[in-house]
Amino acid sequence: MNLGKLLLWVVLGVVALAVVNVVVAAVFAAIGFLWSLITTGVTLAVVAGLLYGVYRLYDLVSGGDKGQSANSGGYDISSSRNSSLSTSTEYGGSASGVDDLQQQYANGDISEAELEQRLEQQMADDDLDNIDRELQRERR
Repeated sequence: MNLGKLLLWVVLGVVALAVVNVVVAAVFAAIGFLWSLITTGVTLAVVAGLLYGVYRLYDLVSGGDKGQSANSGGYDISSSRNSSLSTSTEYGGSASGVDDLQQQYANGDISEAELEQRLEQQMADDDLDNIDRELQRERR
């Protein structure tokens, strides 16, 4: 065999090995990059889940969500209505004031903030009435 041909085959072999080496390195680099993206995404999802769990646990322990709707973050009319109905009917009162406020809100006559303010005022008035009734019972 000719020395020139042998040298040519050796050079071609080295070039082929270099090309294969570059292709394999590029494939492994792409796989490594994709793997880092996947692990980063999973890590962020786990951390977000843990933070949300801690938030919900704190909310549960601190007594959050009472009187608030979980979906809108607004005032839950039904829970305040039920609590005011139970307190007002315990002492023989009526819940017509709360019903009137709810009707005004449903008709759009008053805003949500005004509804909340009036409901709080109504419950405060009911509490004062209940306290007065209790004091009258104790005096008898």
